Amino acid sequence: MRITRKTLIRELKEIFIIALVGALFNFLTSSFTVLNVAVSVTIWVSLSKGNGYIVDYLNTKISWVEKPITRITVGMVCMMAYTIFTFGAVIVLFKWWNSNSELLDLIRNIRFQDFIIAILITLIISMFFHGRAFYINWKEALFKVEKLKNESLKSQYESLRNQVNPHFLFNSLNVLSELVYEDQGKAVEFIRKMSDVYRYVLEHKDQEMVPLDVELAFLTSYGFLQKIRFGDSFDLSIEKNGEGMVPPLALQMLVENAIKHNVVSSAKPLRVDIVISNDTVMVRNNVQEKLTKDSTGIGLSNLKARYQYLSDQEVVISNDQKTFEVTLPLLKMKG
Repeated sequence: MRITRKTLIRELKEIFIIALVGALFNFLTSSFTVLNVAVSVTIWVSLSKGNGYIVDYLNTKISWVEKPITRITVGMVCMMAYTIFTFGAVIVLFKWWNSNSELLDLIRNIRFQDFIIAILITLIISMFFHGRAFYINWKEALFKVEKLKNESLKSQYESLRNQVNPHFLFNSLNVLSELVYEDQGKAVEFIRKMSDVYRYVLEHKDQEMVPLDVELAFLTSYGFLQKIRFGDSFDLSIEKNGEGMVPPLALQMLVENAIKHNVVSSAKPLRVDIVISNDTVMVRNNVQEKLTKDSTGIGLSNLKARYQYLSDQEVVISNDQKTFEVTLPLLKMKG
C-alpha cells in the first residue's frame, strides 16, 4: 500500500497522542522515571497501533453486519493474543536492557499478574476500536440499503414507465383492435399475456430477487406481446441451462432496451437471444441503431447498481457495433 504524506502525518499525530496518554498513565500509576515513561509509552503505542491494524484487517475479512458474533470473538482473541505477546516482549526487553539478567531467566519469571495492566489497556482500546468499527459498518450498511431503495425506486419507475407509457398502451391497443377482427382467439391470448405482464410488475417490483423461472415466464408473456406487435421482424429466443435468481424485471429491461435502441422492420429484423449457462445469463441482440432513441439512459446503470448491492460479481457489457451483449451473474438466495 502506498503511504502518502497526508497518511504519514496522520499516523505520526496518532502516535504522538497515544504516547502522551501513555506518559500520563505512567504518571498516575507509578513512579515518574525516564525508564518507566519509556516502557509505558512503548506499551501504549505498540498495543494501540498494533490492535488497530488487527481490527482494520479483520474488518476486511469478516462482516460486522453478517457475522457480528464471529467478528467480535475473533477480534478479541486476536487482540488478546497480540497483547500478551507484545506486552511480554516489551517488558522482558526493557528489563534485559536495564539489567545483567539472562534473557531466558527474565522470560521464565514472567507472571500472569504482570499482564493485568496490559489486558486492561487492551480492553479499553478494544472497546474503542470495535465500537468505532461497528458504527462505521452499521452506517455503511444503512447507506447501502438506502442506496438500493433509491435505485429500486428508479428502476421501478423506469419499468412501470416502459409498461404504462402512452406509446406502449397505444401500440398494444392498436394491435389488439386489429386482432379482434382478424383473430379473436389470438386477441384473447394477447389480453391474457398483457394481464400477466402487469400482474408481474405489480407483484414483484418490490423484491430484491426472483427465481429465474419466474422471470422467464414473465419474459415469455412480454415477448409474446412484442412478437404480435412486430411479427416476423422481431424474434426472442431463450436457451436455458442453469438455475438461480435475478433482480425482477432485469431481463425485460434488456429486451426493452434492444427494441428502444434498434430498428425493428421487415428489412432489418431484430433478434434477441437469451442464453442461460450454469452461472450467467447472457442477453444478446444484433445492432442496427435508430437515429433517435426513446430512452432515459438509466436502465443499465440502475441494473449495475442493483448487482453491486446484491453481489460482488459484475455486470459485463460488450458492444462491437454488430452485436450488443449484456452478461448478468446468476445470483443465489441470501441465506
